Amino acid sequence: MSYNIIEDGHVSSPAGFRATGVSCGLKEIRARDLAIVYSQYPCQTAALFTTNLIVAAPIFFNQAILARKRDNIRAVVINAGHANAGTGQPGLATVVHCAKIAAEELEVPRDSVLMLSTGQIGVAPPLDRMREGIRRAASELDSNGGRRAALAILTSETRPKERALRVSLREGRTVTLAGMAKGGRMVSPNLATLLCVITTDAPIESRLLMRALDQSVSRSFGRLYIDGDVSPNDAVLVLANGAAGGPPIVDGSRELGAWQQALDALCYDLAQQILRDAASGGKHILVTVRGAATDADAAQIARAVARSTAVRLMCARNLPDWGGMLVAVGASGVDLRPDLLELRVGAVTVMNEGLSKRFEPAELIQALSGPEVELLIDLHNGAGAATVWTCTTGAEP
Repeated sequence: MSYNIIEDGHVSSPAGFRATGVSCGLKEIRARDLAIVYSQYPCQTAALFTTNLIVAAPIFFNQAILARKRDNIRAVVINAGHANAGTGQPGLATVVHCAKIAAEELEVPRDSVLMLSTGQIGVAPPLDRMREGIRRAASELDSNGGRRAALAILTSETRPKERALRVSLREGRTVTLAGMAKGGRMVSPNLATLLCVITTDAPIESRLLMRALDQSVSRSFGRLYIDGDVSPNDAVLVLANGAAGGPPIVDGSRELGAWQQALDALCYDLAQQILRDAASGGKHILVTVRGAATDADAAQIARAVARSTAVRLMCARNLPDWGGMLVAVGASGVDLRPDLLELRVGAVTVMNEGLSKRFEPAELIQALSGPEVELLIDLHNGAGAATVWTCTTGAEP
């Protein structure tokens, strides 16, 4: 392992980053509700946005900015309480105006500020409160403000999600990688109700950042499936300001491998924090599909099982009835051979070669009774595989 966790690390732990979160009256209860993450140096940037065909005004704005230039981003402004989705031209005008205010307060170019929002759909944040919050946050930025920022982006969640890693490169050289995220209910592999900002002081170009982010998200946030909804607001951003110095991380290098490993670990950690928060004392469910014709087929089956109400009730109530698994697999739309199908709940095989297996109900109840339930579907029809994480949240009527 080429990285170590930084105790009490946060999104502004990498060199050259500052952050904070303030309260400006955007939430129903008085709490921090506006965050800024700022870099003293221009950042190379990579981003993944929601796959919903209806995008929130901030996402439309960010896509336009990044389509022109990805190497000059200096700040991200995030508000909670108002999603600014379904708000049309007035909502977009609010975003543009808020980005202008932030750029003026931070003394950076207007096209170097990105905007994110989370909260109630159909409502744009009030401009006067946003103006007040941006100005106050810009004046309170500091290198230890990451925790305040992580608190400010929460909506219905119970705790902030953040992590920072120190990555070892060659000849004693180190860089830092950190992130904060929000998400709880309504999370699926399409980034639903998920915001994540990742910062690093590594010198790395946006092309490599984008490729690295694609891989890491596919192995982490892309495996979350809680309520299955896809929000118009969701985004994962990576900002790299190069403040650690040294030669750039280049394609095919050992440094890129070490940095990728750390990014994978960071995204996995943040995704697991989201899952734990969403579970709210319930159970985690790990759905693994293997032996499919393709990885895409395996993922399609895994998502079908994860969204099955019957499967989640089985896990929530310790019911020795695995029929929901079989129904979900068959209804997934993936072509398969029923006579090869194998199903397991924990260590208990409930179906093999398409036939149900005899087992003691107490064995299945035992397999379901822990805080994490593992479900395995093996199609024995290829090398395709996929894993999805879900939980029992929303399973009970």
